[in-house]
Amino acid sequence: MGERTRVLSALIVLALGGCGYHLAGTGVNVPPTAHSIRIEPFVNHTREQGLEVQLRRALEDEFRRHGAVRVVSDGDADLELSGDIRRFTTQPVAFSATDEAVQYQGIMHVGMRLVERATGRVLHETKLLQETQDFGAVSDVVVTSPPHFQRGTLDARDLPNLTAVQLTEARRREAMRELVDQLARDLYLQVMEGF
Repeated sequence: MGERTRVLSALIVLALGGCGYHLAGTGVNVPPTAHSIRIEPFVNHTREQGLEVQLRRALEDEFRRHGAVRVVSDGDADLELSGDIRRFTTQPVAFSATDEAVQYQGIMHVGMRLVERATGRVLHETKLLQETQDFGAVSDVVVTSPPHFQRGTLDARDLPNLTAVQLTEARRREAMRELVDQLARDLYLQVMEGF
């Protein structure tokens, strides 16, 4: 029975190894000689100013938190991570009985590439990664930046007469920050863990 158990154990190990299972932190994307990474600002193709800065900071924080490789801002690094932010949109996904949006979804699309600097070899590339984040509208808050306010055709006396509740910029920005943090976690996992 001991021989049979050893053979069965060996078969299980081989089967799991062949299915792509591996220990956390031992991903196949990063060579064992890589000890540092430089994260380039992602090219921002959206209208959201500063989104590339937020994503870079979130990625640097994520890599530092795990400590598998040292993050360097300039100078030589063994690895270089770059990419682009292709899309950021918000769209209503739930409505009240009066057809007012009560929940929105933020959607962000990014692409990224991990390169070994010494050889120029692409270690990992993700053409498109989509992340989503749902967030609620804030009731009884009207944002004074819409065109009616900017043109001066509405003022504070008109506010009680408005029936549509508008999404505040603060909630959208908070959801965007959460989306960027989620993206950083997922990009880290793809780069370092091969998931």
